[in-house]
Amino acid sequence: MFAQIEIKDPIEKVVEDWDYLNEKVLKHYSTFKVAGHNIFGLRRRFISYANGMNDPKKGNISRFFELGPKGVSEGTNDPLNLRITTAGTPHRVAHNFGYWHINDKDELYIPIPSASDDEMGHYVVVMGLPKGCETDSFAWYCEECGTLLYDHVIETGQTGLAGFWKGEREAVNRYNLSPHLRHCPECNHVNPHGYCWNKAKDTPEEAAARLHW
Repeated sequence: MFAQIEIKDPIEKVVEDWDYLNEKVLKHYSTFKVAGHNIFGLRRRFISYANGMNDPKKGNISRFFELGPKGVSEGTNDPLNLRITTAGTPHRVAHNFGYWHINDKDELYIPIPSASDDEMGHYVVVMGLPKGCETDSFAWYCEECGTLLYDHVIETGQTGLAGFWKGEREAVNRYNLSPHLRHCPECNHVNPHGYCWNKAKDTPEEAAARLHW
């Protein structure tokens, strides 16, 4: 994998750049960044067995959900607990992003706590880089009966990460601005608004929805 990598500077000068958890390097992966055949996300979080995983801006984001043949399953992001979401599985993290994410690549997550609960640990996310006709979807299901309400598909194999973030915003806007999409045709439940991963993009309605789910 690294056989063809060449550097101009002496290894002693750049060795810290190979430490992904070094603060100088980590800041480049605070959202997502392509590295070789994968996409990496490295975030600072408070991670502990007692309090779960907490984001300073979003609050507790310990609970994650996956939708499978037997319905919705729930788990928690526990310290040093390696978790894998397989390709094609609708999944979401409470208070972190307000839609069900579906993609054509496996995703791997591992919360790494610090030595003290008062210090931030690291949350590592790794997924394959979409290629060709592979896609990402932003979907919403009725929170009461599970009916699919809306599914917005992006060919990220063609658009890359820039297309992903643009598609996320477009999907959330379309869903939120169309009340009939949030109104379940099967059980008549009115579902909450969606919201993007980046909290800075929240409208007042989206901020309220983030607190709800």
